[in-house]
Amino acid sequence: MDCIDEHFAILKKRFNDKKIREAAQRRANLDYESIRVGDKRGSGKVKFLLAQMHQNYYFGYFETVCTIAGIILEQGLVYRLSNWVADRGPLLFKRKKRNNIWIQNREELLELDLIDLMKLAEQEKILEDKRLIMYSHQVRWIRNMVVHDRMPEFKEKDQNSLEMNVIKSRKKPVKYAKIKMRSGELKNITRKRGEITAYFCISRVREILKILLMEKSIIKKQKGDINEDGSYLFHW
Repeated sequence: MDCIDEHFAILKKRFNDKKIREAAQRRANLDYESIRVGDKRGSGKVKFLLAQMHQNYYFGYFETVCTIAGIILEQGLVYRLSNWVADRGPLLFKRKKRNNIWIQNREELLELDLIDLMKLAEQEKILEDKRLIMYSHQVRWIRNMVVHDRMPEFKEKDQNSLEMNVIKSRKKPVKYAKIKMRSGELKNITRKRGEITAYFCISRVREILKILLMEKSIIKKQKGDINEDGSYLFHW
């Protein structure tokens, strides 16, 4: 047995039929629609990160899912805002307690942190839905806890809902927030450690991107009226 055959045998044992069936079940539970990313500058990175997030979720790497979810959120905002700047010209970013700045290109967007990118998207009415804005903050809080502390987990509050406490800010005094979720949304999720948290992140990021990456003219159309050639549709 040569080196490649040996590694092939190890991986085949690791990703056996049971593991693949579990992955298929998680994929089915998402019950998702395709996201239209587009093909402008920066789109490739968003697609690549989306593929990574989904593959890690399918095979049970839940901490990685939560980490990538935060990165996708940031890169999705950079992608949308950079196209916004290219189409409309420089943007004046109005910041409280700090000097206002002009954003003229993608490189200057990359210097902003996630909170500033979210504020700029709100300012430009790219992200208007308060529910999606809250999802963005919740994904950011979860991502920060996974990276700097531990994987936060949902607990049953009652028969119809689950609840999670996350650190909102580490500046003293430390601030916490509650994230709630309906039990009926979970379908056949097995509730392994961190799986519900990962599902929350991947499903919320998908909802945000569906709106964030669409032009308003597309959003207003009925689903059956959209003429798609398939080039922007991706199933992971």
